[in-house]
Amino acid sequence: MIKSDQNEIIIPTYIINLKERKDRLKHIKYQFLDKLEFNVSIIEAVKHEMGAIGLWQSITKIVDLAQQQNEDFILICEDDHEFTSHYSKQHLFDCIAEAKANQADVLLGGVSSLRSALSVTKSLVWTERFSASQFIILFSKFFKPILASDFEDNDSADYKIGSLTVNKFFIYPFISVQKEFGYSDATVRNNEEGRVTELFDKASETVQHLKNVTAFYKKCQDNSVLENEQEIFDTITIPTYIINLPERTERREHIQKQFEEKKEFDVTIVEACKDEIGAVGLWHTMCKIVKMAIDNEDDVIIICEDDHEFATHYTKEYLLKNIFEAHEQGAAILSGGIGDFTHAIPLTGSRMWISSFLSTQFIVLYKKIFKKILQHKFKKDHVADMVLADMTSHKMVLYPFISRQKDFGYSDITAIHNTIPGLVQDMFKKTEARFEIIRKTSIKY
Repeated sequence: MIKSDQNEIIIPTYIINLKERKDRLKHIKYQFLDKLEFNVSIIEAVKHEMGAIGLWQSITKIVDLAQQQNEDFILICEDDHEFTSHYSKQHLFDCIAEAKANQADVLLGGVSSLRSALSVTKSLVWTERFSASQFIILFSKFFKPILASDFEDNDSADYKIGSLTVNKFFIYPFISVQKEFGYSDATVRNNEEGRVTELFDKASETVQHLKNVTAFYKKCQDNSVLENEQEIFDTITIPTYIINLPERTERREHIQKQFEEKKEFDVTIVEACKDEIGAVGLWHTMCKIVKMAIDNEDDVIIICEDDHEFATHYTKEYLLKNIFEAHEQGAAILSGGIGDFTHAIPLTGSRMWISSFLSTQFIVLYKKIFKKILQHKFKKDHVADMVLADMTSHKMVLYPFISRQKDFGYSDITAIHNTIPGLVQDMFKKTEARFEIIRKTSIKY
C-alpha cells in the first residue's frame, strides 16, 4: 500500500493475464482506466498444463513480491474481473478498514458460491467457504501461510486460500463479478456459456436469503420464561417412534438400551416398511408414523432410526427446553444431530438454523409439517433427509449434538455406508467441527 500526494491510499493491484489473452487484457485495463485508487501491475500468468496450478503459482509469485516489498495488503485480480454498480472508491476503502478491524486475512469483492454467511457489518460478510478468485484482497499477516502451503493436483486457488484461514470475508452487495468470455483457463466447467453469470447471481440470492433468515429469527427470538420449568420437565413425555426391521435384532437391542430409564420418551417400536429401494421404505414408514401421530392427536413427535445413539451432551432438560423454544420460534423440524449441511446460522447457544441436512436418526417433527409429509409424492431417486429439508425453511439442529449414528457396518438405506467403514462417524465429526467454527465466529463478531 502506498499513498499519493493527497495522502490517499493507493492499492497495490496485481492483474494476472496470459499474454495471448489479449481480449481479456483489453477488458481488464478498461475496468481500471479511470480508477486512480489502484496502482496496477499486469503480471504474466505462469503457464502450466493444469490451469489451476498455473493460477496458484501466479498468485504465490505475486504474494512473494508483496512480502519483499513489505506491503500492508494487496489486491490480486484475474483478468475476467468486472466492477459492479455497487463499487465506489470510498465504499471499498471503508470495507478494507472494517476488514482490518476484524482481523481479516482475506477480503473478496464477490463470490460465485459459498457455505454459510454471517453479517459482520452492513457490507462485510464472513463466510465458511467460498469460490471465485477474480478480486481478492490479501492482508500481510496472511502472506506467509500462503507461501508455506502445499498445492495438490486436485486443489483450486479459491478453495486452497479459504482452507488456510477462518478469517475470510466478502463484500455484499458484490462489487466484483466475473465477465463471461465463453472459456476459462483455470476452471474447465466455466467454459459453459452463461454458467459464470448464473453462479454469481445464485450466490447473491443465497446471501440475501441468509440475511433474511437472520433478520426473521432476530424478530422472533424466544424471550418467554417457562414457569415451573423443572416441574414440567419431570412430568412431560414425548411420543417417540422408533423404526426397526424385525430381522435387525441387533439394532433393536441397541436402540432399546438407548431409551432405558429415559421416562421422558413414550416409546413405540414401528416395524419398517419394506421396499427394494431402502429410502422409499423409510419414507413410507415415516408417513405411517405421521398418520399414527395425527390419530393420536400429537402436537410434536420424535422419529428415531434404530442406529440412533445418544451423545454425551444429552440431558432431558437440554432436549425438552429446546423443543419448547424451537416451537416458539416457529420450527417445523428439530434435529438431534446431522452428518452434513450447506448453510447454518446460530440462533441460540444450543440451536442452529440449517438450510439443508443429512441424517434422520433423531428428528423432532412439529404438527405444522405433518400434512406436508403426507402430501409429498416421494420418488425413487428421493432421500428422506433431503426431502424434509426442502419441505420447510423452519428447520433447526441442536448443537452440541445429542444424537449420532452408530456404525453397524452396513446400512439398509444408504449403500455407500456399506463400502466405506467409519464414513458415518467421519461425517458427524466434520459437521461438528464446521458448527464449532461457525459458533465461535458468531460469538467473535
